[in-house]
Amino acid sequence: MGWCHTLHPMSGAAASGVTATTASAARSVGFDGTRFAHVATPTRDPLVADSLLVVDGGAVGWAMHVERFVASVERQGGDPDVAARAAAAAPDAVPRSGAWFPRLDWPHADDADGPVLHVRPAPTRVRRARVRTAEADPRSTPGVKGPDLTALAALREDARAEGADEAAIVVGDAIVDGATSAVVWWRDDVLHVPSGDLPRVDSVTARQVLALAAARGVRVLERRATPASLAGAEVWIVNALHGIRGVTAWAEPDGTHHELASPERADAWHAALERLRRPWT
Repeated sequence: MGWCHTLHPMSGAAASGVTATTASAARSVGFDGTRFAHVATPTRDPLVADSLLVVDGGAVGWAMHVERFVASVERQGGDPDVAARAAAAAPDAVPRSGAWFPRLDWPHADDADGPVLHVRPAPTRVRRARVRTAEADPRSTPGVKGPDLTALAALREDARAEGADEAAIVVGDAIVDGATSAVVWWRDDVLHVPSGDLPRVDSVTARQVLALAAARGVRVLERRATPASLAGAEVWIVNALHGIRGVTAWAEPDGTHHELASPERADAWHAALERLRRPWT
């Protein structure tokens, strides 16, 4: 059982104020070694993927996204030099105005001749979310974003069908990650993150949050935490699209709910994260 199905999954969540660009502008283009030019339509999940929010030509942590993309391509057996050139060419293929959520892929060799850029309008952003613990971990390659995109999207849709906005993956009773986001939480004035030995994608947004914490002198601890142990904590889920979302409710597949603290810090920290937005060329 989940939340009442008469409620829209995003009901009560405050929008960011950034208007999404028309969906008709979406396109996928292939890299020819110098620029993104020809139409490309791979059908399988890529070996590597990286996405970020671009607002009027500005992005947060673009250099970190490039670093992660190139390293992941090399890990997956691809050419890191081609990956770096493709990342450098990506900004020229995305409109300079509006809100966009481009995704850069390293596809399977028989799906495309080289990297593919999906130029996508950004969905509406929100500041709050409800989380549901996933019943299984579908990831085949937990340390790389890309190979499990379809499985993780299905996991999130399962959560949405129960009235939540995100699914949380648990491994050995420990919270590892969200289907499309990283999980962090506060106890008193200490910021907590899942233990570093738990298998997950290296979240660029989580790294940015930790950098903000370091700059503010906030203590950060790694912990193995069960969903139940988060009762009374302020919980956030963070990703490149939404930035920081405060979690207002957490449910288990059996209908159990964990009472969380109000996400009072989330909006101010999200504003600080947004101030890191820079031209991404």
